[in-house]
Amino acid sequence: MPVARKALKMGGRKKVLSGVELERMRAEELEKRCRQLMLLQSRLREVIAQEREMFSTVSGTIDARWMRFLRECKQRELVVEIEVLRRTFETTLDRKEAFSATLLEELHVAEEQCRHAFRSHMDVVGSLLELHAARTKDLEGELESNVAEMQRDFEYERTELELKHRIEMDDLRLILDNMASEAEMMEKRLQEETSEGHETAAEKMDEEKRQMEADLYKVEDALRGELDSRYKSFMSTAQANMKEYTAKCKEDQDTTERIAAQLRKIEKLQSNVASWRTNIARNAKEWEGRNTAIQAERDATLAHLKKLKEKMQRWRQMQSRALIDLVKEANATEESLQATSKRAARLLRLVELCKPMETEREQVLLHEANISAAAVDAETKRRVAAASSGIAQDDVHSGGNTVPAANEQWQSLDRFWLKHNKVVLDNAALTQERFLLEEENRQLQVVLKDYLDDVSISDQVMRQGNALLCTQASNPNVVQAASAHDDGGVRGYNVVEGNKFINDQTRHAIGH
Repeated sequence: MPVARKALKMGGRKKVLSGVELERMRAEELEKRCRQLMLLQSRLREVIAQEREMFSTVSGTIDARWMRFLRECKQRELVVEIEVLRRTFETTLDRKEAFSATLLEELHVAEEQCRHAFRSHMDVVGSLLELHAARTKDLEGELESNVAEMQRDFEYERTELELKHRIEMDDLRLILDNMASEAEMMEKRLQEETSEGHETAAEKMDEEKRQMEADLYKVEDALRGELDSRYKSFMSTAQANMKEYTAKCKEDQDTTERIAAQLRKIEKLQSNVASWRTNIARNAKEWEGRNTAIQAERDATLAHLKKLKEKMQRWRQMQSRALIDLVKEANATEESLQATSKRAARLLRLVELCKPMETEREQVLLHEANISAAAVDAETKRRVAAASSGIAQDDVHSGGNTVPAANEQWQSLDRFWLKHNKVVLDNAALTQERFLLEEENRQLQVVLKDYLDDVSISDQVMRQGNALLCTQASNPNVVQAASAHDDGGVRGYNVVEGNKFINDQTRHAIGH
């Protein structure tokens, strides 16, 4: 009996020690996993710090190289544009110098004969210069306003980019803080679960131990009388029961491991679901903010485009009104000149028709500036009074004054030929002056036509030579260059806009 009791006590101790050892192994495994998780988190923090340092180092280098590349591209484009502008300016300057030299020679030839016309021409040129100065001033103001507007847009875009950069950096910091807080919470939860499981297992083992001891004492007291009778049967069935007990223990252990694995899977799935929900909410908030920013930027761009279109329409209307006024003034000037020319031609025709009807005396008196109308009336009255007197008295007077009368006739004839020669010279001078004025009028009409063709757009104008559409090809303008090549190939030309050319010339003149 004491031997059996000792054997039972030894068997019970072995069973308790196996459970404690199992729990200790589980605790060691959990601690090992916690240490691995902490090592992994520290490694992730180091990797994140390295990535930040590399990003801060590489981003500056990339930005510097990108800015250098952009500066080089812009420099090449500016060099090409400056070369094109230089060639265009040299061509225009040569043409204007040749035209100015021709005008200067003609001005020296006609300076003494057309002073009045020259003064009127200078008035017209002065008005054109004032118009050009006003237009240049308006273009400079428009350029300054455009530059100021571009600066404001640049500052606005830069502030938006800085704000967006700060928002993204805040989001990244928030993500990192959330990851750190989640890792700390997970670590605390694992520690709590491990400590609670260990305490629960120890309490359970103590309770089972006490209950088992009580049961064993009861069974020992109850089975003392029956132990001898059942010893043989017990020994016969002990091996089978031991095998069955071992199988049940293994089955319980496997079931416990499967339950623990399923619980770990459930916890992992729950953590994944929570993280995905957090990511979905964060992404939804982020994309809503981005959509709002994009919508605001789109609205601002549309509003700016609308303002630019309205400004362009106003400028076109203003230019159209100015062109209409200029055309009206040109037509009115042309009509007035035509009316004046018709009136002068009519006067000349009337003079030619009346000239054969005039007497020699009337022709001489017509151009004799030193004889007044009163003297002519007195001479007429004297002749009438002399004719009313007698023939004898007339003969006496005529006989006594024969030589002075003949001298008077010769003097009148000399005056007639002098005045006739003066009239011929005056007619020649007027003819020469009219020819010069017509030539100058024709040149002014050609200049006005070139100006109107340069500022207007039509098929005829675009097919002719235009100073505002200069190319490097052999054709005079872009339209002729396009019509000259019918092979369908893509050809590039450097086109200089008229407004840009005028602005460049104005800035060049202001700089010098």
